[in-house]
Amino acid sequence: MSTLGALQKAVFSQPTEGAAYSRVTVRPVRLKGQTLYQLEGLRDNKAYHENLNEEALLRRCDAELDGRYRQVLIIGGDGAAQYVLRRDGSYRKSGKSTVARPGQAISEHNREKHYLLAEGEEIPALVDLGVFTPDFHIVKARYDKYRQINRFIELIDDVYGQVEPGKLTALDFGCGKSYLTFILYYYFAVKRGFDVTMIGYDLKADVVERCNAIAEKYGYDGLRFVVADVSRDALLDAPIDLLVTLHACDTATDYALAYAVKHGAKHIFSVPCCQHEINAQIHRGGDYDLLLRHGILKERLSALLTDAMRAELLEDQGYAVDMIEFIDFEHSPKNLMIRARKQGAKNSRNEAHLRALSARYGFEQTLLGLLSQPEEQKTP
Repeated sequence: MSTLGALQKAVFSQPTEGAAYSRVTVRPVRLKGQTLYQLEGLRDNKAYHENLNEEALLRRCDAELDGRYRQVLIIGGDGAAQYVLRRDGSYRKSGKSTVARPGQAISEHNREKHYLLAEGEEIPALVDLGVFTPDFHIVKARYDKYRQINRFIELIDDVYGQVEPGKLTALDFGCGKSYLTFILYYYFAVKRGFDVTMIGYDLKADVVERCNAIAEKYGYDGLRFVVADVSRDALLDAPIDLLVTLHACDTATDYALAYAVKHGAKHIFSVPCCQHEINAQIHRGGDYDLLLRHGILKERLSALLTDAMRAELLEDQGYAVDMIEFIDFEHSPKNLMIRARKQGAKNSRNEAHLRALSARYGFEQTLLGLLSQPEEQKTP
């Protein structure tokens, strides 16, 4: 049976700050003998149209529409219903139509999935951080964030799920509001019973102060947050077990990876962001010049080249490295994770090739520079 049932029309209006269009209308259409749904988005007095099948429409609504418009009108075969966005991100319904909001149908399906950190689980720090309501339900506007941190924890659990609890030292570089840092601590200390020392580093003093207050409020004695520029400030000078970064911007990821290597991190989970460094320098110099002619291709090539070099350099440091899709692209375009595990001795198989590549195309790459310096000169 169709999830959307007898949908005749859906109108999303009164956009919030994160909305792509000022107004969106969805109508069923018949094309070549099948039912599709035409999505019409208005932006700057121009109309943009797409014809989507039901599954694609549901996913588009969940990712881009639901929770981003203050008012939604649904018209079905049994009448109309109006939905108004509440402050907690949920919708209040008035009207008789039984047709679900397009975004509601896929969201309810997603919430039926088994998550390692389930909705309803008493994780009070997530209430303070705005991901859970006071009764531990997901705030609709934070549902993508909830999915991201669950996915990250699932990947961590793949490594540590069968490990006997003991002492563990973990660092989060560029922790920001620290959704992930708190959940990592909760996973290790509360769910698994590890004796955890965890530090989150960030540049913003007010954010760090608030996160330390939350950690103190819930008795998270092994968790603390520190104001630091990871490219130049003194950090924890001790062996570590785990280093994570979630969207540490540009070269902050490189400094985090260099720190992990220097301090013998056993596992690295890094989701890079904003790889501007190579894009600002690269020029034509070889077989891939055609990819540098157009700005968008140059930007994407530079980002992929940055992360490919990071992986090669980590391999030279004795890590087994793989690249995985961290989260669906529709939820975040920064969806590539570098996952590394220390397993062998250092070598220099890749460095010469990477240096030749950087010379040919006229760019420098921070991690390449950091890992090539004499040990006493490396930062941090």
